[in-house]
Amino acid sequence: MFDHLLEPLSYVLDPSKRVFWAYVIGALIVASVVTARARGYLDIAAQLRSLFSGRYWFNRSTSLDYLLLFVNGTIRSLLIIPVLGSHLAGAFVVASFLQRNVADPAVTGLPWLAVAALFSVTLFVCDDASRFALHRAMHSWGPLWRLHSVHHSATTLTPFTVFRVHPIESICYYTRGLLVFSIVAGVFIWVFKGKLTALEIMGVDALGFVFNLAAANLRHSHIYVGFGRLEAHIISPAQHQLHHSLDHKHPNFGSCLAWWDRLAGTLAASKGNRVRAFGIAKDPVALVASDTPPRTVYPPA
Repeated sequence: MFDHLLEPLSYVLDPSKRVFWAYVIGALIVASVVTARARGYLDIAAQLRSLFSGRYWFNRSTSLDYLLLFVNGTIRSLLIIPVLGSHLAGAFVVASFLQRNVADPAVTGLPWLAVAALFSVTLFVCDDASRFALHRAMHSWGPLWRLHSVHHSATTLTPFTVFRVHPIESICYYTRGLLVFSIVAGVFIWVFKGKLTALEIMGVDALGFVFNLAAANLRHSHIYVGFGRLEAHIISPAQHQLHHSLDHKHPNFGSCLAWWDRLAGTLAASKGNRVRAFGIAKDPVALVASDTPPRTVYPPA
């Protein structure tokens, strides 16, 4: 029990976690460049004071981030994984079902690199689409919003805010990931006769690694970093901050790809918008009936 409680402390050494040390360093480098450009000069001392400010990292808002980090980590280890099972086990269940009930697919041999690339891209796109769908549902259905509002109640955004989720929401997202991986990986195991390979970096999916390395930790921060025209395809940190803003109707539900928001008409560009403050409006109706909708620069695809 005590070991499970302390497991979140190892997240900085785990490439599958957002707060892995390499991702954090990447975010710090980008933040330093953005801050220096805004000021017109590089002031390392000022940046260090801002970076290690106790008021930023330790306040009423961030205390809940840290609490839920350990609570959800313990629940995940002691309850979620033992009950729902691992992702790889789910993949073999799906593959076994297909093998027993569906005729063998007539697939010619493909080079392992082609199979790995196809699997990585398919899994990344399906996982991202499912994240968008669940996230949108969290904002659209009252019972789910009451869970998700725990995340949006943060008034200070730090890289640890990603762990600020209600335990039941954590179970929902784990189940989503389990289903997506089990189906996609199971189909690939069945089609390619068990030769399941992926393009990986340090043991994690290469596309996910690159996304996390590219300043993903700034999504939950106060450093407003936009991607310009690339935001028509990739959700920038600034776009996610607009999602958390008090001033807007929570646009930009996507995690990485902007395609789903474009299709739904919920994509808002960072340019021309601003963030006054983070958190939840006192009037819950204001969350879905804001008088200040974001400027949606990119029309639905």
